[in-house]
Amino acid sequence: MKKPKQEENPMPFTRANYQTLIVGVIILVIGYGLLLWPPYFVDSRVFSPALYIAPWVIVGGISTLIYAILRR
Repeated sequence: MKKPKQEENPMPFTRANYQTLIVGVIILVIGYGLLLWPPYFVDSRVFSPALYIAPWVIVGGISTLIYAILRR
């Protein structure tokens, strides 16, 4: 029995992969921008986006990039 040939795309990334990569980069830029929000030192007792929100946004951006690269 012959194995059916798999369709091979000459380009490993599709349009959806590139769009997801762009979204991931935008999320990373937003996350790093949040790190710069308070231009002065913030005490850990005071709520600051740089301390609480920015790390999670950056992790989300990196996760989006990994998903875009590994997606078929």
